[in-house]
Amino acid sequence: MKLNQMEVLSQEEIHLIHKATLETLEQEGVVVLSDFIRNFLAEKGLPVDHNSGIVRIPSSVVTACLQQVPSSFLLYSVDNHPWKRIGQEEPLFACGHNAVFLLDYQTGIRRDSTVEDVEKFVCIADQLDEIDLIGIPVMPQDTPAESTLLYAVKAALNNSTKPLFYSSESASINKAIIQMAKAINREVSSRPFLISQLSPTSPLFWEKGTIEALYEVCSNGIPLAILPEPIAGASAPYTLAGLLTMHNAECLSGIVFSQLIREKTPVMYASSWTVYDMRSNMAVIGTPETHILRIAGAQMAAFYHIPSHTTAPNSDSHFHDEQNAWERTLSAFVSALAGNHLIVNAGMFATGLTISLEQLILDAEIIGQIKRILRGMEVTQNMIFLDEIRRVGQRGNYLTEESTLTHLRSGQFWKSSVSLLDHYQNCLNSGKTDVTLSAHHKINSYLKRITEKKLSNTILDQIDQIINSFEERRDKE
Repeated sequence: MKLNQMEVLSQEEIHLIHKATLETLEQEGVVVLSDFIRNFLAEKGLPVDHNSGIVRIPSSVVTACLQQVPSSFLLYSVDNHPWKRIGQEEPLFACGHNAVFLLDYQTGIRRDSTVEDVEKFVCIADQLDEIDLIGIPVMPQDTPAESTLLYAVKAALNNSTKPLFYSSESASINKAIIQMAKAINREVSSRPFLISQLSPTSPLFWEKGTIEALYEVCSNGIPLAILPEPIAGASAPYTLAGLLTMHNAECLSGIVFSQLIREKTPVMYASSWTVYDMRSNMAVIGTPETHILRIAGAQMAAFYHIPSHTTAPNSDSHFHDEQNAWERTLSAFVSALAGNHLIVNAGMFATGLTISLEQLILDAEIIGQIKRILRGMEVTQNMIFLDEIRRVGQRGNYLTEESTLTHLRSGQFWKSSVSLLDHYQNCLNSGKTDVTLSAHHKINSYLKRITEKKLSNTILDQIDQIINSFEERRDKE
């Protein structure tokens, strides 16, 4: 039997949130700061006030569009093989996502990230079985600011064949990334290896660049993750129910727009739950309340029959410490057991500002344990081995018995990678007295494959041309 999914909302409470959401979208609406998109939505029959920029969405339109969203979709690898389906029972984990700094283990100092950091991080993530998708780990600071994501995407695609998760609130950046993807595979619209995350501004606001990026992505058939990030106490009510309602309204507005642009566009109900800590004057993501909302968000997505996304392992700690460990473990476990289909952020901490190579390896350890727990246990007559229990009897041992020999490498028991599971004296003698140090020692073995690039020189030349053209256009603007 497998574990039951976590729930924090009753069906009555889900319907209350849904009803409040429909009222918000129909009566208050959302601001859309794009003449082009407002005209498009008006042509689709939505009530549009061009003076205020407000677009109101009737409940009937919300219902009709939700029915068009696929309940799951297949992702392909960068080298064009079927990879994994988003929306099935098993949660998938991605590394990432969009940090700025790297914590250097040897110096203990946080520094600006580089393209080389992206290459190393992705190279390791590509070899970790626990990581299913590649999220862009950092926005490298050694490139032109306006095109930093393009350099990061190039580095990621050249160091892993796993599908790519990225985010940009720019139509031109999204267009360039899609061009890069088409340089690798012209069929990317029908065999997608990308997911584009797009975020409205809270409360109830779509910036021009973001909404036009949504149009660009949908028009090309690229799967979407609509990720609002209202902050309780800042851009949403200071209650969990109020925050959830605001998030739900913003997310559904993006989902509706996606289906009006292109019916049956694969889209995810995405979240990055954030609350405002009034004492520290900080937005935080690793609190018990955000864990509760990870469960609630998954329930709302399930109610709409839409694949769900959330962020974890998450922590607000700036260091490899106990707070980092407990916040990451709780956020990841809750996210998975709630039924979220894609969970993004492995390797990142400090409220999304910092990554480290060691943290990525440590997070793979957490994820591996979670995936094993989710599989539960199989109880059958064959798995009980009653005849063996009778034969061995009292005071015997099972080292050479069939149950041991058959299941030693069957996956019945999880195998650690960096956890310290040795005797005390052995740990002292080997110098393995800290699990972060144990992860650090593994980095070089993973990076031996850094020279094994995934893309041909011809494709890399095309990608460079796309980046150069983008930068030339920006210089002229």
